[in-house]
Amino acid sequence: MHSDDTTPRRAGRAGFTLVELLVAIIIVAILAAIITPAVMTAMAKAKQAAIKTEIDQLHMAIMNYKSEYGSFPPAADMPAGAVKKHVTRIFPRTNWQSFTYDTSRVTPFTAIYLFLSGYGDDPTNPFSGKPKKLFDFDQSRVNTTNNQYAPREKPNSPYIYVPASQYETFVYSASSLTTPGAQMVPEKPFKSKTPANVPDAWWFTPTMAVSPATTGQQFFNPDTFQILCAGRDEVFGTDDDLSNFWPGTRKDYVDSIK
Repeated sequence: MHSDDTTPRRAGRAGFTLVELLVAIIIVAILAAIITPAVMTAMAKAKQAAIKTEIDQLHMAIMNYKSEYGSFPPAADMPAGAVKKHVTRIFPRTNWQSFTYDTSRVTPFTAIYLFLSGYGDDPTNPFSGKPKKLFDFDQSRVNTTNNQYAPREKPNSPYIYVPASQYETFVYSASSLTTPGAQMVPEKPFKSKTPANVPDAWWFTPTMAVSPATTGQQFFNPDTFQILCAGRDEVFGTDDDLSNFWPGTRKDYVDSIK
């Protein structure tokens, strides 16, 4: 008997069921929850490493400045006349009467940009003409209003420079955690915070800015200079602070001596 091939066949599956879609979504969400923190951490470390690398580059540029001009630049006109004395030693023919140079604009926040931008070739006015740059600044990161130079996407974390000769003029005080300045090595390694709610930063200096001769403490980089940066959080005195004297962050250093 001839078979009539008219029996309906079951159609092939065209898509996912609702349950299968929900399972897939849940799996993706779980993977995202696992991967996202790791990615964010990696990105944060990469940005931190970029800042540290630039600090090292600035350090070398300032060392080259000393090699070129005989001494490290001052961080400010303190004591009075420090900037003019420094520039006049390099360019004895500087005619200060022929132009106006506001020495008050030289501060620990601005000195890096102002001095590493270089001098011109006019020995009577070294601040004119085409300067001989000692560092290739990314001009998009220079605040043209206040001459501060900051890491990429961190305008509130400008690099801060203090030479050893001015450590005691611009010293970091634990009584004002957000005010940057030269930092001292802790008197002794500390094992824990006492009391527990006191930030680690408090243990870096006395509660007032006083001479290391009084406290027995020494400054980091006692014979050269310090470069400081508030880091990714743009707040000075916190765990992610970076410098040219800690291999990593402030927290890395604190953890290493606990």
